Order: sequence, then C-alpha cells, then structure tokens
Amino acid sequence: MAPDILKTDRLTLQEITPADLPFLHRIFGDAECMRYYPGIKSFDETASWLQRLAFDSYANHGFGLWAVTDRRSGTLLGDCGITLQETSAGLEPEIGYHLWRDHWGKGYAAEAASACRDHALDALGFARIVSIVRPDNLRSQRVAERVHRRRETFSKAAGTDGGRVEFHLYITDKA
Repeated sequence: MAPDILKTDRLTLQEITPADLPFLHRIFGDAECMRYYPGIKSFDETASWLQRLAFDSYANHGFGLWAVTDRRSGTLLGDCGITLQETSAGLEPEIGYHLWRDHWGKGYAAEAASACRDHALDALGFARIVSIVRPDNLRSQRVAERVHRRRETFSKAAGTDGGRVEFHLYITDKA
C-alpha cells in the first residue's frame, strides 16, 4: 500500500500505484471527464501521462498527482496533486484534479485541492501555487475559485496545431 501524503476530513491522498491505473484510465478514457482536454487517452497514453506526472514527478520533485480515496470506504475517487506546468510566469507548481464523474459536485475536488495548496505553501515551501483552467470549464472554475485567492488570464500553445488557447490562471501566493 502506498504511503499517505495528505488527509482531510473525508479524503486520503496517497501515491498512485500501478494497481490504480485501470480505474484512473476510466477517467482519462472518458469523453465527459476529458471534455476540456484535447481528447481522451488510450490506456497506454494514460500510463505514460501518469508515469510523467506521478511516478517520475515523485522521484524527481517529491510531489505529483496523488490518488484521492474516500477515508471511510477506501474507494478510489480520482487524482489530485501538484505538478510543474508552464504558465505566463514560467514553470510553476500547479494543482490539478480529475475525479470520476460519479463523484462530481460533492466538494471532493475543492477539499483535495485545498489540502494540496496548503501542502505546497507550507510543507513544500513554494511561494506561489496555481491552477490552470479553461474559461469554458465552469465546474473546474468553481473549484479553483474556492481554492485560490485571485485569477489572471494567460494564453499558451495547446493542441496539435500549435495554436494559442486562453486559460484562467488561479493563483495563491504565500501570505
């Protein structure tokens, strides 16, 4: 069993294990869950994504995407964690979250993301933590508004055509 990284009232965040990949692929392979991404991922693409943003990130940085489980039942709900992402300010720690849709609208994403925010600023010593959200992803915006203190807009290259896409950058600076 993977070590616990963070605990909240309802959730445990722990390192993702290879055994978690089939469930997490349900999210990354689902059109509704991936609606605001360029597309769904194959199982191999999911494994590659998590290799980079979880397993390699744990080894290289001491953080990454973590498995989010219900503390009472142990049910895997999705992932949430801290990865390094390109923003208008350069490479920054970013909180990302992906939950299976049965668990949407219950406050789990905001609870997990808030724990990641506090962990990034306190335990990891970052001066600033962000979340990158597409302007049309209203669900994720509501989560980010609960977690962060302010919002800016920036654009970055996205998609296969190299075109630029505008994103909201939600920001919390260390007090």
